[in-house]
Amino acid sequence: MEIDENAILERELAKVGAIGGFVGGLVPGAIGGYLGAKLSARYLPTETISVTLQIPAGVEQTLRAAFEILRRAGRITNDASDDPSAIRLSAVVGSGKLGMNPAVVVVTISAGPEKQSTIVIAGAAKEGLIKQHTAEKAVTRVKEMFLEAYPAAG
Repeated sequence: MEIDENAILERELAKVGAIGGFVGGLVPGAIGGYLGAKLSARYLPTETISVTLQIPAGVEQTLRAAFEILRRAGRITNDASDDPSAIRLSAVVGSGKLGMNPAVVVVTISAGPEKQSTIVIAGAAKEGLIKQHTAEKAVTRVKEMFLEAYPAAG
């Protein structure tokens, strides 16, 4: 199963719209906010970014670290990948102003040379006219968490 970032982002933006609508107009406002945000998310462009790191640890240790980092950074999703050569974890990470903009961050782990792992941290987020660099901020935050865990990574 391929990770569908757009579907996840639509769902997460609709949740934010429902919260805003509820504050403004209780249940009818929440329904309107949910539907309005979900519909508008379909027409917003999805911005993506990715970075690659070499981690000085084996795949199993890197997988455990990635799970913990993504759990701390956001909410792990149960999306999976069919690619047997790489392990993929994904999470919805709050980014932008007050952490209200959802970004999907996907960490792909593959075996590297001599007990090392290669990870690719990819982010996707919806951006409107005023760019908040939501995906970039989420990926940078996850990357910094990896660099804290593995100072020798690069």
